[in-house]
Amino acid sequence: MPRVLECPRCGAGIGHNDTQCWRCGEPVKGGSGSARLNALSMGKTPGPAIRDLRNSKNKEVPRTQPMIRPIVEPYNGREKELADREREVRETMAALEAEAKELEAAAAELEKERLSLKEARDRVMRREEELDAKAILLEDILTVTQEIKADGPATLSEDDREVLEEARAELGSVLDEERERIRREVEREMADQLTRIHQLEVELRIARSQLDEVPEPEPAIDISRVLSQVVAEMRPQIGAGTSADMAMGSISTHVERLDQILAGGVPEGSVVLVNGPPGSMKTSLTFNILHNSAAKSAMKGLFLSLEQDSASLLRQMARLGMNRDESLDRLMVVDLIDLRRSMEGQSGDWRRIIARYVEETVRANGIKVLALDSLESFAAMSQIELTRAEVQDLFDHFRSLGLTTFIISETPMARLEGDQRMELYVADGALELSLKETGDCRMQRWLRCVKMRGANIDPRFYCMMHAGGSFIFSVPMNRVCAE
Repeated sequence: MPRVLECPRCGAGIGHNDTQCWRCGEPVKGGSGSARLNALSMGKTPGPAIRDLRNSKNKEVPRTQPMIRPIVEPYNGREKELADREREVRETMAALEAEAKELEAAAAELEKERLSLKEARDRVMRREEELDAKAILLEDILTVTQEIKADGPATLSEDDREVLEEARAELGSVLDEERERIRREVEREMADQLTRIHQLEVELRIARSQLDEVPEPEPAIDISRVLSQVVAEMRPQIGAGTSADMAMGSISTHVERLDQILAGGVPEGSVVLVNGPPGSMKTSLTFNILHNSAAKSAMKGLFLSLEQDSASLLRQMARLGMNRDESLDRLMVVDLIDLRRSMEGQSGDWRRIIARYVEETVRANGIKVLALDSLESFAAMSQIELTRAEVQDLFDHFRSLGLTTFIISETPMARLEGDQRMELYVADGALELSLKETGDCRMQRWLRCVKMRGANIDPRFYCMMHAGGSFIFSVPMNRVCAE
């Protein structure tokens, strides 16, 4: 029978290479505690051929480790790339869903405006029916009057005839006044609603064009076609700034002294920077120029306010004597506050959106004069730091549309002279408005024409005041307090 080793403590069977009992933990290699050899062959005593293994040394055989190789995922980089693309696709889908919701909201608002316009037209129709009824009544009265007049003085006395003539004249004047009043109310209401509808339509076209933009593979560049396009674009610019361009007309500010300072007005197609601190009336002066151009020169303009809403701006201008009715048909006052707030925090090229909106509005309405209030708000909406090249591209875009542009800026003039954007040097003209403290510790508003390309300007400071619904300029008489 085979012979086995057993633990001297608990009697559990152990192997030849074990150094410790698997049951009680007793060490079984060498020493007094080494395992003894027992004959367990059916209870028989061991024979003389059995050796005592207590003095033998156990030979430790190294255990072979299993040949396990770590599994390396060869596609970890590919999975990360696919995960990034999946995240980008999800973000794009979320942005598209948000834009779709905004389009639905804009469409609903547009439909609401159309319904309100339809109601206004219905009211006009009802009012016209009332006026027609009054006209019929007036015709009956006139018919009776003529019959009475034909019957002669025997039927109607001279006093009665005079009374009828007075009634006829009074009724006719009342009817004319009523028609004129209704016409003014309808034109005012419909003009504001049509402006808002046009603004919503432009925003919808811009948003839909952005959604429809699908990247396509770039075709092979045709060198000859590119050269022909470059030549076609450069040809109109050859000789720019020469005497032929200087012969172009100027836009009058309709402020006599200011036109004298500017040597006849602002040259057409110029980009003029209107700079000044808060309270210097730079917005009021710019709006006054556009208002007078529309009311007195029949020149269509667009005042684009990126901060103040149009209703508040019109109320303030009305307090300064600029009646909205005088420029209602030719001056559009548009604000983008609601659009900016609804798109805040979302990705989007605001410079391209605003440039495209201005281009659509100019082509649809024949705009000649543009005012942007303000350049700092435009830069903040773009969410990037404007460089000189970007400011140059913006000004060139306005020039390419044939616009005479007024850019309102709040950056101090000293900072503009060393600013990286260099808008003072890129613009064609610059008007500096400032607040000066006089010797009697009173504040005065001063204006100075810093530059105006193509005009022999007066660069002196002038005191600017507003009175009687117009601006007044005069040479300062008081000394300025030392700073």
